Amino acid sequence: MRPTEDLQNGSPIPAIQAEALAHDDRPWFLDSLWRAPVWVFKPTSALEERRPVRIDWRFKLPSGALFVEPQFAQLLHCCKQVVAIIRSRSLGTGLTQRATTTFALFMRLRTLVRWMEQTGYKRFADLDATALWQFQRSIVQRPGVQRNALAPSTVRSYLDALSYLHRFRDQLDDGLQIDPFPGRDLRTVMGMRGTTGRHWPYTPEVVAVPLIQGAIDLVASGSALILQARDVYTQAMSASNRRGYELDTCTVAATRALRDACIEVPGQQGPILSVYDLRRSIDALYAACFVVISYLVGPRASEILHLEAGCVQRRRVGSAVDEEITVIVGSVFKGEAGYNGRPHEWVAPPPVVATIAVLEALSEGHRAQTGSPKLWLRRSKAAGATEWQLSCPGSLKIISSTRIVSLLQRFAARLMLPKHEGKAWLLTTHQGRKTFARFAALRDGSALLALAQHLGHRERAVTDSGYAGTDYHLNREIESEILEQSVAAWEHMLVTPGLGGRAGVEITAKRPRFRGTRIKQDVKSYARLLVDAGLALGICDWGYCVYREDHSACLGNAIGPNPARREPSTCARCKNFAVSDQHRSYWVEQVHRHEELLNEVALPRQTLHVVRERMEEARSLVRAIDAPKEVKDAKRKR
Repeated sequence: MRPTEDLQNGSPIPAIQAEALAHDDRPWFLDSLWRAPVWVFKPTSALEERRPVRIDWRFKLPSGALFVEPQFAQLLHCCKQVVAIIRSRSLGTGLTQRATTTFALFMRLRTLVRWMEQTGYKRFADLDATALWQFQRSIVQRPGVQRNALAPSTVRSYLDALSYLHRFRDQLDDGLQIDPFPGRDLRTVMGMRGTTGRHWPYTPEVVAVPLIQGAIDLVASGSALILQARDVYTQAMSASNRRGYELDTCTVAATRALRDACIEVPGQQGPILSVYDLRRSIDALYAACFVVISYLVGPRASEILHLEAGCVQRRRVGSAVDEEITVIVGSVFKGEAGYNGRPHEWVAPPPVVATIAVLEALSEGHRAQTGSPKLWLRRSKAAGATEWQLSCPGSLKIISSTRIVSLLQRFAARLMLPKHEGKAWLLTTHQGRKTFARFAALRDGSALLALAQHLGHRERAVTDSGYAGTDYHLNREIESEILEQSVAAWEHMLVTPGLGGRAGVEITAKRPRFRGTRIKQDVKSYARLLVDAGLALGICDWGYCVYREDHSACLGNAIGPNPARREPSTCARCKNFAVSDQHRSYWVEQVHRHEELLNEVALPRQTLHVVRERMEEARSLVRAIDAPKEVKDAKRKR
């Protein structure tokens, strides 16, 4: 049969395939034709309208040929089928996936196609166990960006692409006929690189606390002053525009007005004296608003950026009239095929309610100009402060997640956040959610169902009408967080010179000595080995619990320590307890506290006896921590 012509790229398509495509020309997720050389995905939210996701099938192969050429027509059609399946369902949940996730997996599929052309394979069905092993080895040996190997998440995405080709082989014209990972899961296969890694980290406490406090302070005490400075700018620009002045002259007049107002914002170096100062202050306020909502409520970035004016509402709880809670009404977009997402509500504490009010004031002019209720409407960052004129020149769109990251970095620099492990911590839009989940659930497993409802987690067994069962995805997140915490604690205890407590003495005597150039890697591997063997740690402000039920002074059970009896003095006498220099400040404070108590004249004799015991416990732990340092200092003096 004579092949037909693809009207969009001029390349011939076999008649049989053309007939099949005629019945499937515009899938539900595309704004372009199936046969088009470039696929344009329909936006899944307002954030994707400005830059819809595109897939270009005209990529070049190692031989120099383009993938849309006739000899690759069958493989091309199968790849399109795979991408359509990826967009329609997740491997883990079966729910739809975002266009951006689909694009990432397309890039992995493209790498596989290039490798196949280079090694002489023409169909996915031709790939045998040896070929798949060779491809996997080629992936794990590739260098990454500023690292010797690819990140674990990148390796995982390549393996996901292979999983799609095998799991849905019956729905594909050409699929993998053999299991790419027989008898192994993806975590085991990723172990070929000898590393695991965390995909989305939470913000460490040393960074998170001043970040959240700084954001709350700026919203509470600085937002009104920044809005006042913006009004001064707007009025000055408006007056100059009415006189017919050029933009530069108007800006000079606005700068003069800001200098005359000389508005000082608490926590900011110097007053707002220029248009540049105003822009930086407004950007900092937007970053602070994002931090407050993200870290105190926990929505995803897309859910925060889609919030609308009037989203704060009251809900009655129970039968009493005065029993009400405040919620934020919005939408969850993850796992949803529709443009508007799934309606959802988050419980909102007072600082978040105040933050929404600030966003409503910030966006009032932009919302009036566009007729849109969205709270995060901004002009491009190149616009400077001109967007705050009475009529903003240019188009107004919801701010992108990429720009939010930039604002967060500048906000972190403004707050002069402390370093983490000697390095400046890089903030991202997802860390607030992870940090919120960690602090809300890490210590209280009984609240996981409520937390799952709050965060909008959903899997196959969870319906829109309610969360009737356990959210296994969230459980895995919490368990993973506990394990990572234990690994980090074991790494510290394996190398720190001073360990106190009865378990600390035991660890110091039995821990191996690490030598050589790979000390850090060896310590990390050994720490993970201990955790995988079941030696997860209980971690608190005053020390570590290397929990063993038969040694438990708090009378814990097979599950873990007894929270009702777990307290510093009980732990200090326990064979499971260890302390390091990280806990020295706590025990020094206990020594000072008990010394002050001993100076109380009217203290009963029995109480004096208890206080002396507690003080000696604290002193002995401090001495155990300081002992290696004292030995080292003595050697230096010799």
